[in-house]
Amino acid sequence: MASTKAKIKKNWLKTILIEGRQHLDDPGLDPDVRLSFLRALECGTPVLGSRVYASENEEAVFCNTCKSPACAACGHWATIHCTIHWQRERWCALPEGPYKGVTLTMPDTLRPLFAANPHLTRELPSIAASAITIYGKVYKGIDIGVMPILHTFNGKLEFNSHVHALVFAKNLQDRVNHETQESSSEKT
Repeated sequence: MASTKAKIKKNWLKTILIEGRQHLDDPGLDPDVRLSFLRALECGTPVLGSRVYASENEEAVFCNTCKSPACAACGHWATIHCTIHWQRERWCALPEGPYKGVTLTMPDTLRPLFAANPHLTRELPSIAASAITIYGKVYKGIDIGVMPILHTFNGKLEFNSHVHALVFAKNLQDRVNHETQESSSEKT
């Protein structure tokens, strides 16, 4: 009984559409609406086709989704729900306080070297974080927190490794008077 309730809850739209099927056949219903709901009914079934992935030991069949905006499983509302959930998780991971976005790019002459050596590419985030941290310490006299994110391809899917970084520090863009800072640290 519990599994039936879970199935109905998961496929609530399909349940409504099956029970109200006579309304889908109403000639007054917009044809695009009818098509969207019919696709939602067929979502995840072999009617829409499937992909088979096989190895020597096993085989898995994945039925195609409808991609209808009306579908609760894969459509617009499902996308919004997943996106909002992902954004909330990311926001919770960020430390509180001011931050700046910094992008460190690589000269195009070095791209083939990094494309041929993925182990070097994987080191770029830590190199970027070290460079930003050292910059903050030497030129600004402050400790900086850095969250580097490696991107390996651009929007055209061309190899273009670069690092986006969130840099956390107060007064990051203020000029530091090193003489004042040194004299105040000598007094303490």
